[in-house]
Amino acid sequence: MLLLKNISYLVTANSSNQIIKNTSLLIENNLIKEINTSKKSADEIIDAEGMIVIPGLINCHHHTFQCLLRGRNDLQNKPINEWINTVCNITKKMNNEIFYYSALANMAELLLYGCTTTTDMPYIVHNNNEDVFEQVLKAAKDISIRILLYRGSMSLSKKDGALFPDDVVQESEKIAKSSEYLIKNYHDNSPFAMQQIGLAPCNIFTSSQKDFENASKISQKYNVLMQTHLSESEVENNYSLKKYHKRPLAYLQGFNWSGKKTSFAHCINVDEQEIDSLKKNKSNVVYCPISNSRQPVGEFGIAPIYKMLKNRVNVGIGVDGSAGNDSSNLLDDLRFGRVIQGADKQSTYLSFEDTLRMGTINGAKLLNRENEIGSIEEGKAADLALFNLNDNVEVTGTFLNPLSFLFANHTKRANFVIVNGKIVVRNGKLTTFREKLILKKLKKLSKQFMN
Repeated sequence: MLLLKNISYLVTANSSNQIIKNTSLLIENNLIKEINTSKKSADEIIDAEGMIVIPGLINCHHHTFQCLLRGRNDLQNKPINEWINTVCNITKKMNNEIFYYSALANMAELLLYGCTTTTDMPYIVHNNNEDVFEQVLKAAKDISIRILLYRGSMSLSKKDGALFPDDVVQESEKIAKSSEYLIKNYHDNSPFAMQQIGLAPCNIFTSSQKDFENASKISQKYNVLMQTHLSESEVENNYSLKKYHKRPLAYLQGFNWSGKKTSFAHCINVDEQEIDSLKKNKSNVVYCPISNSRQPVGEFGIAPIYKMLKNRVNVGIGVDGSAGNDSSNLLDDLRFGRVIQGADKQSTYLSFEDTLRMGTINGAKLLNRENEIGSIEEGKAADLALFNLNDNVEVTGTFLNPLSFLFANHTKRANFVIVNGKIVVRNGKLTTFREKLILKKLKKLSKQFMN
C-alpha cells in the first residue's frame, strides 16, 4: 500500500470539479482505495504537505518518432503538405534504435511533467518495415507509461498523384492485415490495461477511401478506437472540396467516422455547422495548440476550442509530434492552449476548470476509459501527479487558487508521478530509466542520423 498524507490540495476532476483541502489518499495495488483516509501506516508514505495532487494527465495525440526533428530549419514556415513531405523524406533515414529511443525520450518528458497516459500515431512505414509499432510499445512498457498506440498509415504517394515518396506508404490491404495483427497480439481490453491499439489513417490526402472504410470495419469488429487528422489547414479543406465535393468531416462521416470511438486531431478550420455535427454525433476532438500555432503558414492556426466546449463537444489535449511542437510537455500545451484562445474575439482565455478537464477526464472519455482514469475517485486507477506549491518564487500569486499554479504559471517538473500504482517519478527524476542514458544514446544516434 502507498499512502499520500497531508495533501494540501487534492484536485479530483470529478463531475463537480471538487478540490479537497488537507486530506490523505490510500493506494492499494494499482487502485485508489480510499480518499480522506484515516489510515496512518502503509508500505510507503509520501508526505504531500505543501503539494497539489492531480489526476495523471492524458495526451491524446502524438508522433514520438519525430523526437530528433525538433527545431529543424527545413521544417519551419511551410504549409502542411510541404511539411509532411519533408518529414517523410527525413524519416526514411531512421532505424529501429532511433524509433525506440525517440519514443523513450518523448515519453520521459511526458511523465516528468505529470502525464501518465499517452497515445502515439506512427504513420510512416518505410519499405514496409513495421518494427516502429513494436518499438513504441516496448518503450512504453520499459518506461511504464499507459499507452494507446494508433496504427498509423498512408497509402497515397507520387504514383497516385500525391506528394509523398512511394517507399513510405503501404497498400490498403497490407495496412488492414497489419492492423488486425497488432490488435490480436497487443491490444489489451481488460480493465486498467496499460497497452491498447487503435487505428489511424493519417489524413484524407495521404490515405485512400479504402483505408478509412477498412479502419471503420476493423474498429467495429474489435471494438477499438479510430483517430485521424482533420481540417488542419485550408489546403486540406480545398483538396476535399475539389476531389470529393464535400468538406473533410462530411467526407469521413460517410464511412462511419463518427461517434464516441472516433477522435479528430486539430480541427483548426471547422465551421459552426461542423461543430454542431461533432456534438450531435458525440465525436471527439484533440486540441494541439502549440503545434497548431506554428502551422500552417498564412492561416489562422488556432482551433475554435472555446466554441466547441461551449457547445459541449468533448475536447482532449495533445502535444503532437516534436517536429511540430518541439516539446512533449503536456502542461505547456494546457497553459498555452488556455491563453491562446484569447486571440479569438469571443474569449480571453479558457477557464481553469475547462483546461484541467481537457487534460484529464475529457481525455479519458476520448479513450473510452472515463470509468478507469482521468479523475481522482475511489476505485479508479492510481494515476497521479504531485507538484510542490512552495519550492520557488515563480509560484507567487497562485496560492489562492491551486489551478492557477498549473495553468497560470511557468511549468515545472512533477515531484512525484504514479502510474497504475507505481512511482515512476520520484523527486523530479525517473525511476524506470536513467535520463542521462536516454540523452547520451540520442546524442550519438543523432550524429549518425544527420549524416
